[in-house]
Amino acid sequence: MKLSVSLMVLFVCSLCGVKAQKVSFSEARSSSHTYVKGDDFEGVVFSKDFVLPFLANQPADKRFTPTAADIEAAEKLLVKDLKSVNASKLNQGGGNGPVIHECLNRFVRQYYGYITETGEKVVYISCLLKGNYRVSSNETPNWLKGAVVVLNGGSNYWQIQANLTKSSLFGLGINSLDKTASR
Repeated sequence: MKLSVSLMVLFVCSLCGVKAQKVSFSEARSSSHTYVKGDDFEGVVFSKDFVLPFLANQPADKRFTPTAADIEAAEKLLVKDLKSVNASKLNQGGGNGPVIHECLNRFVRQYYGYITETGEKVVYISCLLKGNYRVSSNETPNWLKGAVVVLNGGSNYWQIQANLTKSSLFGLGINSLDKTASR
């Protein structure tokens, strides 16, 4: 009896292991982007008409505007799978910046949707450490206005792609840290 109760508790806990990631607020900020917020994340969703610098060669008919459901699915994948995808912890910890899967809620996101050549739906996610964007109360942070491109910066800036068709993450890229830049 004790074993069956323990197994039942373990089973229920495993079902609850991935917290539901829901968009609780969204607001169109322009025709090209919408602000979204959930309990553990916030970001900006770029429309299919926005050309992301990293994916500038993506044809217009292969881009889509991620929906709230798409963002929720991508966020669920981040929470569930980022730790295993990030096993090597490249350019993270110590002077390189935070270990990203240990503090996911400290990053704002920029979301961009595209369709692969094989028809798979992918959300490209660019993540930027929140504390690096302090502005006065009446000023809009750059990450809410358009794509932010950062060279270096360690794990304060990173990117990943969520394949919604396959329910998987791929293409994790952590910025390097140019130790000569401050000389």
